[in-house]
Amino acid sequence: MSNSTVVLGFARTPFGKLGGALASLPATSLGAAALVAAIERSGVDPSDVEHVIFGQVLQAGAGQNPARQVLFKSGLAKSVTAETVNKVCASGLLAVASGMRLIDAGAHRMVAAGGMESMSNAPYLLKEARFGYRFGDGALIDSMIYDGLWDAYFPMTMATQGAFVANELALSREEQDRFAYESHRRAHAAHESGHFKDEIVPVRVATKAKGKIVVDRMPRHGEVRVPATVGGGGNVWDHTPSERFTLDYEKYAPFLTGEVPHATVERDEAVRPDASLEALAQLKPLEPGGTITAGNAPGVNDGAAAIILADAAFAKERGYEPIATVVDHAGVAWDSPYIALTPAMAAQKLMDRNGLTRNDVHVWEINEAFSSVAITSARNLGLDVESINKYGGAVAMGHPIGASGARLAGAVVNQLRRRGGGLGIVAICSGGGQGDALLVKVG
Repeated sequence: MSNSTVVLGFARTPFGKLGGALASLPATSLGAAALVAAIERSGVDPSDVEHVIFGQVLQAGAGQNPARQVLFKSGLAKSVTAETVNKVCASGLLAVASGMRLIDAGAHRMVAAGGMESMSNAPYLLKEARFGYRFGDGALIDSMIYDGLWDAYFPMTMATQGAFVANELALSREEQDRFAYESHRRAHAAHESGHFKDEIVPVRVATKAKGKIVVDRMPRHGEVRVPATVGGGGNVWDHTPSERFTLDYEKYAPFLTGEVPHATVERDEAVRPDASLEALAQLKPLEPGGTITAGNAPGVNDGAAAIILADAAFAKERGYEPIATVVDHAGVAWDSPYIALTPAMAAQKLMDRNGLTRNDVHVWEINEAFSSVAITSARNLGLDVESINKYGGAVAMGHPIGASGARLAGAVVNQLRRRGGGLGIVAICSGGGQGDALLVKVG
């Protein structure tokens, strides 16, 4: 097991509904809100962050390299590098795994990793408009569906595929509805008990300044630093930008201070405290003859999550307190429509490589792409379905597709800390038939 990469802090925004309380905020501002909170909670000097990796799936219209925008919005220095990754629903988890690999390889000493998505702000596309239309109508394409929820190999939505696969795997409607009900019940109980206070940073959305977030104080700025691995470099680093090209952070930042009208969002908006099996049973299937409904599938959502990763030796040198270790990551690929199978495949690959069995793992978080995915994953791993996602999952909280993997990684860390240590696995599927799993250790 690798012990090079440690977790220093984690934060996420609440997850909002489509067109809901967070809809006025672009994904990069949600990412900045999560990253600023993660930096503050970890107690690190923002100048020590050397690289930022954020997952985002729906990048059309988001601007160049959204992860780079996140770091500037967060007040990090211009010398911090950034990359945006897209592995559909696994994007946020891939960001964490990529950060681990960079640190283990010695490329960076501290990496901010995470994921973000504003499905509310996904634009419509007019693909043939650049060179004009000769005859007939033009079709608007919903980028949220086309880039995020549509199978490119067997052209249909993942929900449609999920309905066929759930039937093929003999998953009953009642079983899926029971799982969905339990997801809402657990998530609501977790909110009521304060379980998420170590995860969620409340977001105060300005009501008269669109796209702005109200904060008590502006983020602490990072200082420009020559890369630690350069070892000199002569005068190539001697440069001062013109006034014209010097960023005015106060204007660019998504944050405002002072007495600004706002609405505070502090809970996952989609969680239903009034969920019932009776109400779930009344919902129509998304496909005729299918068992997947709007009730036992996640919604489309807005939100972000961020994790601060560091080299263990560097953290010790700086006096930072690790809260977990990122041990290993595994990925798999299979038939595109069968995403229900891939989380268990990735988790099994991860356990095999590290000499573990399911009984060695204390916390399991399996993304609820649909209830059927989580149920199938638990079944194939030989787990009691009651033992996974103990505080609810995406069916209740929502699934902002670029952010969910990072949320799950942070959730496992927090659960392991609360139980006093142990091993945890995050497993997630993604469009195109892939699966990813991450092994985390506390103590």
